[in-house]
Amino acid sequence: MLGWFHKRGGADATPTGAPAPAPTEGGQLLPVGDNCRELGGYPLPASPGRTSSASTLRRRFLRSGSTSTLSRKELHYLREYGVTRVIDLRSVPECTSSPDVFASRPGITYVNVPLFGINMHDPRLRLPGDTRDYLATGYLRMLDNHDAVRQVFSAFAEATPKECVLFHCAAGMDRTGITSMLLLGLCGVDRTSIVADYTYSFASREEVDAYIYQGVSPSFTTVDVLAKLMGRVFDGLIESYGSAEAYLLACGVSQAQLTCVRKHLVG
Repeated sequence: MLGWFHKRGGADATPTGAPAPAPTEGGQLLPVGDNCRELGGYPLPASPGRTSSASTLRRRFLRSGSTSTLSRKELHYLREYGVTRVIDLRSVPECTSSPDVFASRPGITYVNVPLFGINMHDPRLRLPGDTRDYLATGYLRMLDNHDAVRQVFSAFAEATPKECVLFHCAAGMDRTGITSMLLLGLCGVDRTSIVADYTYSFASREEVDAYIYQGVSPSFTTVDVLAKLMGRVFDGLIESYGSAEAYLLACGVSQAQLTCVRKHLVG
């Protein structure tokens, strides 16, 4: 298991004296399903041939909770949005008890890659000990599951330019959150935006933006705890591997596949 979880513990890593980052257009909630959000709209680092206002592309990747209860209208909305490839991160028992509505739909490429065996935010679970340690341990186990991560990103790499890829777990929080962190990290999205993207699953966008970008204390302690947790996870990944790309290469994802995934989200 990755041996870390120390040093920077805050939600934001803005250096002292540096201007605070502004909220972005990334992570917009779609009016369908459970916690279904865009990965488009997050700012990208400056590079040759890229404008200073460049951001991740819309209609390329969506993150979501379970799709098992989508209505026909919601299903039609997502198909019209461009969704033709679905990566289901749930366990086999979860998929059996609550089948993904996309799994048997014509014109959809459906792939099930169990990233972790349970929904860690299932309200029926009684979490042992401190919730932060429980989630941290679960997140580490996901990152240690190199074979599953390789399968997920290999599936991402197969997306054609016109496809919108939807990846989801049960609540769209933990397994989906870790996958989103890796995907955004691969594309060079900054730490603050990655933490915000994760934290949008637990509170309103207004409250999360006020906390992360303006330092306003949240009304729910959970927001602070979980934002800091994702910050620690991301910091540990960088300390251990140097970059999300290096980690994904260590999982067995090829450089050519990573190039395809990155191009799909950033153009």
